[in-house]
Amino acid sequence: MIPLIAVAHGSRDPRSARAVAAALAVLRTEHPEWDVRLAFLDLNTPSVPQVLDAVAADGHRRAVVVPLLLGSAFHARVDLPAILADARTRNPLLEVTRADILGDDALLVAAARDSIASTGVALDDPSVGVAFCAVGSRRDEANTATARVVPRVTDGTTWAAVPCYATAAEPTAASALGLLARSGCRTLVVAPWMLAPGLLWDRACAAAVEAHPGVRIAPTLTTHAAVGHVVAERYLAAVRRATVRAAA
Repeated sequence: MIPLIAVAHGSRDPRSARAVAAALAVLRTEHPEWDVRLAFLDLNTPSVPQVLDAVAADGHRRAVVVPLLLGSAFHARVDLPAILADARTRNPLLEVTRADILGDDALLVAAARDSIASTGVALDDPSVGVAFCAVGSRRDEANTATARVVPRVTDGTTWAAVPCYATAAEPTAASALGLLARSGCRTLVVAPWMLAPGLLWDRACAAAVEAHPGVRIAPTLTTHAAVGHVVAERYLAAVRRATVRAAA
């Protein structure tokens, strides 16, 4: 089987790597015949070059890289392609196929809705206000993409929701909650459009709790089985594309 290299962002917070590893453990359980390996873009090991070199050293001639990224920002557009180009130079016999990012897949949108509901709010409660928090980017397009996810997450509910960002953009989670409270929302929730816990998420939540002590905090997406399912879908789609190219 072609190795699947799942590439996570990386974090100084050890909970992040553990959460991603746990999501991949579910994937391995569902597909025990797959060779699933975890790599990180930054701050954790093994790095992407280390894992690709190991795959080549094991004698593999093909590999699929699945970026565990929700948005098409710097890491997806610049950082990872450069790393893969360098790896191909070092390992010319290894064909590396890059899968699509996880992005705003419908399964992840539903997982975000489940995450919010897990805080104890009802889908038909119009008093619920959700601050939907992504990491944030200096690129307006990336933040606009997050904003477009919000109505999809609240589809089928009566919740009010505002996009917000942990860094690099406004509003913050705390200020988004203020907007929701002033609009009449009585039950406030901060929900992450983030895969795993980390320092940015903690800071956003701490500021939100300080400003609104009763706010509920939803869990990050790696607690949901949807992450493993989307990784599997991205991998299989990339394998199909690579197979078609090879046959052409």
